Formats: sequence, C-alpha cells, structure tokens
Amino acid sequence: MIAPIHPDYADRLAAIRRYDLGTSAHDGAFDGLVSLAAQICHCPIALVSIVHEDDQRFEARCGLDRESTPLNMAICSHAILQDEILEIPDTRLDMRTRDNPLVTDPDDPLLFYAGAQIVTKGGVSLGTLCVLDRRPRRLGDAERASLRILADQVMQRLELHEALRQQEAMRREVDHRVKNSLANVAAMTRMAARKAAPEARGALQAVEQRINVMVELHEDLHRADDPDGPIELSDYLGRVAGHLQHISPPGVEIDAEFDPVALVGRRASALGVLLNEMISNSCKHAFEDGQSGRIVVRGRDLGDGRYLMSCKDDGIGAAAPDGKGGLGRHIMRASATQLDGELRLTPSADGYLAELEFPVSPV
Repeated sequence: MIAPIHPDYADRLAAIRRYDLGTSAHDGAFDGLVSLAAQICHCPIALVSIVHEDDQRFEARCGLDRESTPLNMAICSHAILQDEILEIPDTRLDMRTRDNPLVTDPDDPLLFYAGAQIVTKGGVSLGTLCVLDRRPRRLGDAERASLRILADQVMQRLELHEALRQQEAMRREVDHRVKNSLANVAAMTRMAARKAAPEARGALQAVEQRINVMVELHEDLHRADDPDGPIELSDYLGRVAGHLQHISPPGVEIDAEFDPVALVGRRASALGVLLNEMISNSCKHAFEDGQSGRIVVRGRDLGDGRYLMSCKDDGIGAAAPDGKGGLGRHIMRASATQLDGELRLTPSADGYLAELEFPVSPV
C-alpha cells in the first residue's frame, strides 16, 4: 500500500532540495556506510533511500541494481512516518507491505525490512538507511543500534555538505565585494590621476594598474568552482596585458601570448604582478618622445616542469635606470622570489628583455 502523505510534506521537499539530494552531489559519499550496514546487520541489501515527491531514490546502494522505485514500492515512505526504527520481520504479514511488488515478486521476494530514519536537526525526516533480506528475520539490539548510528552519520555528512555549500556561497559573496571594492579604489585613483600634477600622475597610474591586476585575479577566483584549486592563467594574464594596452603610450603595441599553465592563487597573483611590472617598465622607459614600438610578451611551457615568461621591447634599450632600479624592479624581484624563479633583466642595443623562469608543478 502507498503510505499516507507525510505531515511535513512541504518541509521535506524543501530540505531534499537544500541538501542537493537526487543530484550527483553525493555520488559515492555514502557507499561505505551502506556496505558497513549490510555487514553489521548480515543483510544482502542496504540502501540510503530518500523519499521524493513521486518516488524513492537511492543515494547509495549495496546488493540492489535499482536506482529508484515508485512510491507504491517504497517501504521507506512508511518508515519516515514514525520516529523509531521501522522493522518488519516478515513483509508478507504486514498490511503496509504484503502487496508491495518487491515482496510479491515470485522470483526474488524481499521478506525483511529495517529502516532507520535520516532526520535533520529540525526534525524533518528525509528518508532512511535501510537493510533488506530475502528471508524473514529480526535484528539484534546491537544491529539496531548500529543501524541508528549509521543513519545519523548519513545526516551528519549531509549537514557538512550544506555547511560547505554555504561557506562557498559566502566566499563568493566576499570575493565579489572585495573585487568591487578594489575596482572602486582603482576608479578613484584614476580620477585623482587626471587632476594630479604631472610628477604624481605617473605614480597614481601605476597604483591603478597594480590594483587592476588584483581585480582580474579576484574575477578568476570568483568564477572558479574550487576556490582552493588551480587557476588557468592564459586568460588571466591576457586580460592583464589587455588593460596595459589601454594605458600604453600612443603607438606602442603589446603582443601577448601565453601557453596554458595552472597555478594556485598565491602564485598566480605573483605572476600577474610581475607581468604588470614588466610591461609597465617598458612602457615607461623604452619609448621616449612619442616613439612608437612593440612589446612582445610570451609565456612558454618549457616541457620539463618549468615555465618561461618573457617581455621584450624594441625601444631604446634602457627600460630601467642603471643600478638597483626603482619600485617596479623591486616588485619584480619580490614576485620572482615568491615563484621560486630566476629573474633576468637584459638591456641591449635593440631593446630590453625581462625574463622569469620558474618551476610549475602538476596541479
């Protein structure tokens, strides 16, 4: 017989959606628990069964090929109507199950059922961790206690999944606000640069571009599925170079191309900052008095666990003053250190070459 509609019907369906049940979000998460339940209870079949609006779906199963059943076959829909474990020693003798197709199947009848409810902290029953057998029987006290503990473990894992999902949503919101705040600071800096004296304007423009590097990084982090995972840098570095093209001197072309490389956020940030300083340095020092020219930026995977990023201009060959250089060069050296890389700065008669070779590990 089909079970009556649960009194918490709407709350149940809302909770099922909230915990991403019936999707691929929990694939494999409960396999160990159903295997353990089957072993402890000495039953050939164990399931994590969630009772949905029109059917019951198995988030994990052991000993059964089905992924779901309609409600007229869902013994768990009866189990969620009570607080204690539902145990039916002989399903042929219980009015709730005696006409169930799983019970009346002449070739493979399921004659025993025990299900422990999976219940939220708010008291909403989602389904059960259940065990089934092909012969009538009863669980012992230790088996019943174990089944209850394992069902609670299912719920705890669902709560952890929900907590991590909320944490991810909060991270994305914070990341979005940080990105917007940085963009606002960059815009204010740009406005200040327009009104500043010539000697201050260049410094403010440099600050704006460094902020834009961080804005672009936060954009990639905001889009990433895994906030702790690697960032593919070809698009990110391309956007950094694109920003610099917009503020480069008239007649100076930036040609940028990067082999794909994935880095964690901290190293991606260092590489973006370094690229910004390389190109900015050439724009500032290599082209005097409206001279036109070209800056070629390349990122190359050397194929042996190392990556080479280079910036070559065809300017006057003096992209930084003699000696230790200014702030830009200090920033480049600091970024190179953060990447465990070797920074090479080479002036020549036909331009200035800045290179960084650094290790990349598989991620």
